[in-house]
Amino acid sequence: MTLEEVMSDRDSDDEVDGEDADLADRHRIDALEDVSPTEKNFMHLWNSFVKKQRVFTDGHVPWACEAISKFHKKEFIESKPLHS
Repeated sequence: MTLEEVMSDRDSDDEVDGEDADLADRHRIDALEDVSPTEKNFMHLWNSFVKKQRVFTDGHVPWACEAISKFHKKEFIESKPLHS
């Protein structure tokens, strides 16, 4: 830590570690029994994306759909089950 970080009033104890949140999300999704592995992977990609991009309102969803499709374009094209 820098001296400025040590001396500041900012407390980082309340911050959520993105990797821990992603892991917890993955465990919750993997526990679903009636969902295919492809659907689980897509759900995890979506949840991770909206957390990182701070999609909070329904008005942001159209933008988020377009953005995630561009960001994960290669994965979506290569996934045969997503085409059906």
